[in-house]
Amino acid sequence: MSKTDGVYQELRRRILTGELIAGYRLVIDALAREFGVSPIPVREAIRRLEAEDLVDFHPNVGAQVSRIDEQTYEEVLSVKARLEGWATSLAAPYLTDDDYQALRLTAQKMDQALDRADLGMYAELNRTFHKIIRSRCPNRFLVEQIATCAAKLDRVRANMFTLVPERSRSSLQEHYHILQSLVEKAPREVLERIVEDHQLKTWEAYREHRRHRHATSAIQE
Repeated sequence: MSKTDGVYQELRRRILTGELIAGYRLVIDALAREFGVSPIPVREAIRRLEAEDLVDFHPNVGAQVSRIDEQTYEEVLSVKARLEGWATSLAAPYLTDDDYQALRLTAQKMDQALDRADLGMYAELNRTFHKIIRSRCPNRFLVEQIATCAAKLDRVRANMFTLVPERSRSSLQEHYHILQSLVEKAPREVLERIVEDHQLKTWEAYREHRRHRHATSAIQE
């Protein structure tokens, strides 16, 4: 791993986990001293984070952790949900027995993570589950577009199951449903609908959580 990659991965982790909050200034010289590198790898890492909308650059201020624009995230998620369903339907004929086994093992690990209330690990395994399927999609451009959408969504999704823990168990059952549908060679349009609905339900749960929180705050005021 290059110095730039190392700085990028660590800063990205801190942003996605909320360790670095929205508006936090990324001071290049200070980060260079922390990571023991020259300012160049830090600057390059920040540029990569800016390309993923995780960092904004403001004149006279510098680089800051970007604020979450929930309308944009909802728009991106709706596109990703459609693309994910399409990619799954294209990948289905190419999945092997080893792939099915990997999906079963991942789902089992997700179940175990929920039993431990390890929602961070559950979210990571959730991403792994869909990556296994996408790896067999023959349309590489489609996969690249999903990865671009995923990068924009990760900051919200990383905390989604923590904010809405009750969604995790139903989400897990949906993963088992997707796996069963793949094993049973469900029609393409059925697979697309199942996966798209699965992607959108998590966001719907998050929106409901926000509506409830705002309503509760209004009552308390």
